[in-house]
Amino acid sequence: MSRLPSLLISELLAGYRTGQFSPVEIIEQLLRAHTARPERREWIALLPSASVRERARELAARAPESLPLYGIPFAVKDNIDLESVPTTAGCREYAYTAAVSAPVVAHLIAAGAIPVGKTSLDQFATGLTGTRSPWGACRNSFDARFITGGSSSGSAVAVATGQVSFALATDTAGSVRVPAAFNNLIGLKHTCGSLSTRGVVPACRSLDCVGVLALTAAAAARVAAVAHGFDPQDPYSRAAPAAPAAPAARTLGALALESPP
Repeated sequence: MSRLPSLLISELLAGYRTGQFSPVEIIEQLLRAHTARPERREWIALLPSASVRERARELAARAPESLPLYGIPFAVKDNIDLESVPTTAGCREYAYTAAVSAPVVAHLIAAGAIPVGKTSLDQFATGLTGTRSPWGACRNSFDARFITGGSSSGSAVAVATGQVSFALATDTAGSVRVPAAFNNLIGLKHTCGSLSTRGVVPACRSLDCVGVLALTAAAAARVAAVAHGFDPQDPYSRAAPAAPAAPAARTLGALALESPP
């Protein structure tokens, strides 16, 4: 593989399944690219290269068809727990090392995704600019003179600059949607409670949502489908409502078609 392919989830999965490249090759190229890319203060911490490579090697021993997010690199906003990695919420004095990953992160890893690092944010996810961080203001993926939007600033830049295929973020009052708009991404905010917020440092617990930043709507939906699930240990988690029965849906449709104008 001479150059890094598109990080679109659909294209990576197709390449894995046809043998064009392996997770090991993708991760090696991403690690090399990190050292050559201009610093936009998008990362608070990159995971050790050895652990990322080990994860890729483990996946390479499995069939690409066996996992829905096989070999897909992703980033985690640093107010969401990732096992054995410090969670700072943008504040060094607050930092603690997570004993376990947040459920949404665990679901993605179990589905074959590869975490690459923890991304910058407005401190404690309170801000919409991406500038309120002791690590420095995050810089827009198109023009470093402009803000990224926040608070999920680093997650947006990591995706928009081709460092990961998608990123987890949080949205309480626009923190996924604003940086998505400023960096030409899809920002998916779920209904409150549809994705577990256990393992997330709260900004406003009754309103916090875990969201997805991705290159396309289809990619965001694919990630959300994996991360979704009722969490009995999260008091704000809600089970998805049952879909309408097919016969009832057909009957209503038929009535609508048969009704006079």
